[in-house]
Amino acid sequence: MAKARSSTLTVRSMQSRKQLARLAEALGGIPVWGCLPGSPAQRLGVRYGDVLLSVNGQRTSTVDEFVDARASRPDMAEVVVFRDGDELTLRLELEASTPLTEDQMREVALQVAEARLAPTDHPPPSEPSYGGSSVM
Repeated sequence: MAKARSSTLTVRSMQSRKQLARLAEALGGIPVWGCLPGSPAQRLGVRYGDVLLSVNGQRTSTVDEFVDARASRPDMAEVVVFRDGDELTLRLELEASTPLTEDQMREVALQVAEARLAPTDHPPPSEPSYGGSSVM
């Protein structure tokens, strides 16, 4: 006899890209479509389905606001995300490195946003092969 599969799904796995975009707009945040492997966001635990609400105490409803907020503290990132009905505050100490200029950060953020906005209504797999999914 086959074992019945659980019908319980997390909010994150049920969200299509359209649903996530609408939720982010309603919350005044940025939808997280995924993250680059090894990025500060991935190390922080940001993942697909999160809505980025603020970085370093600054609201982030646009890519420009994100870039400005991220540049305000090169030594750390304090990120507030909306996940599964709750706001979570995540903190990450950042390694000293040659900082990107504001223009470089904006260009990278725009490239990531464009790559993640490919026309699809399907979320990525629940368990990416690189161990996590988030964007920053």
